[in-house]
Amino acid sequence: MPRRRGVMRFDDRIATVLAQPAEAPAARAARWRQLVDLLAQPRGDGEEATAARAFEVLRADRPSIDPAVRRRIAQTLAGLAVDPEMIVFFAEDHPAIAAPLIGAAWLSAADWTAILPRIGPAARGLLRHRRDLDPAVRRALGAFGATDFVLEGRVAADGESQIRELVERIEAYRRQKGEGMLAAVSDLDGGSARMAESFRWETGTEGVIRWLDGAPREAILGQSIARIAGPGLHGVDGQAAGAFEKRAPFRDARLVIPGEGPAAGDWRISGVPAFDQASGAFTGYRGTARRPRIDQVARPARAQEGLFGESFPADAVRQLIHELRTPLNAITGFAELIEGQYMGPAATPYRARAGRIIGEAHNLLSAIDDLDTAARIETNRLELEADAVDVAALVGHLHGSYARLAAQRQAELTLEVAPTLSPAAVDAAAAERMFGRLFAATVGLVGAGETLRATLALAGGGKTISLAIDRPQAIAGLGERALLDPGYTPQGDWPDAPALGLGFALRLVRNLAEAAGGGLSIGSERIRLDLPAERASDIAQAH
Repeated sequence: MPRRRGVMRFDDRIATVLAQPAEAPAARAARWRQLVDLLAQPRGDGEEATAARAFEVLRADRPSIDPAVRRRIAQTLAGLAVDPEMIVFFAEDHPAIAAPLIGAAWLSAADWTAILPRIGPAARGLLRHRRDLDPAVRRALGAFGATDFVLEGRVAADGESQIRELVERIEAYRRQKGEGMLAAVSDLDGGSARMAESFRWETGTEGVIRWLDGAPREAILGQSIARIAGPGLHGVDGQAAGAFEKRAPFRDARLVIPGEGPAAGDWRISGVPAFDQASGAFTGYRGTARRPRIDQVARPARAQEGLFGESFPADAVRQLIHELRTPLNAITGFAELIEGQYMGPAATPYRARAGRIIGEAHNLLSAIDDLDTAARIETNRLELEADAVDVAALVGHLHGSYARLAAQRQAELTLEVAPTLSPAAVDAAAAERMFGRLFAATVGLVGAGETLRATLALAGGGKTISLAIDRPQAIAGLGERALLDPGYTPQGDWPDAPALGLGFALRLVRNLAEAAGGGLSIGSERIRLDLPAERASDIAQAH
């Protein structure tokens, strides 16, 4: 939660602002902005009367203030802990003006519940799109469903015409609302509909983006680089959030903007901290943003309809997977009957052959599961839950298995685990798949006499958990683009490798990591998997 501004007595300051001449439009707009900034701050006891008088002036002057100016002022408050009355005030305005503030403001559950009856259906509709509200606030929002979604006017008396008229009015309502909102946003942004490719940005001391140039502002202003996004949510990754906490520069951190507008989608942002030259005080971050390069995107471009850029559509892959899994399960079951002699004695050669069939079938099922997972990611049908996963125990168990495999190849796999490691906030099955595929992709390539070092530690100021593994000599010097090629497999069919090739395995790990709120980075010497760590507040609530 962002830090609240300090409580202050502002009777005299409000009186000073109200006493300023405001006949000219520019002076009136400046006074309006100053009053909003003062009233958004928490107030002390005995100052309500002064605040009420100031709100009266704001409401009286609102029609004369340009809508674009009112929206920019609302955007400056996005992401801050503002006074609840300020939320009520902006909720009275057009939804396109109130949206940045309502979509990012921080209030306690009690404050949200108290103002819900006062902010109206349009504002409550904007609030329903938030995924970070307290469950009590969501339940309170649900109580307004009967009134928020009612249609005005009389419904026809007979049943058939009643249904027809109701459908027509619903479509008219959607059409009018949709056109109105699009027109309002287009007017405020200058009507640009082209996809933005880059922009410059600046934040305040709390990490909230307050200025940008080069992209539509309504979707980006109010985004924070100080808070890591949860799985499947918009925002920045642990690299940016960790750098902000340390006041350190960062490069090519991931930012996801929601929606379908010109600014929506994936970005790579770089920023440096800024400090006041006179006092040395931290003033925020400045930086640039660009669309990711093709080698930085785990998913293929929009024009490529197949799985990882292939011409075979992902939905067709999922159908093929279903048709393969059914007979394979039957073969495995029959082989297990022979190996276990459940239907009577079987000769030793037959049992050994059945054992080999079971092993190969399990490998094929694992590859099929990988294909299924990749197809689900490609079609946005993969559902992940943020469980609290004991990563140290999981990686330790996998290390034991792959260390024995490395020993069989006259090599060594070492593991160093940080002493105090938080659980990871990631789907348990996805975590096991990611770590397992990463170990398999590296250990399977290790040569005799090599030693691979694996380290598991906290990163990004404690907000991410990082597993870094040395790159085997077999892939030394290869670039990220080559390693992530879905069809790439070094030296042909090497033993113990992922069944679908190294490139497919690494790209699958990257896709899964990004879907879980993390990422996979391939350096010149090490491959690193980052996953979000569970927050301390979540751990305390769980106990």
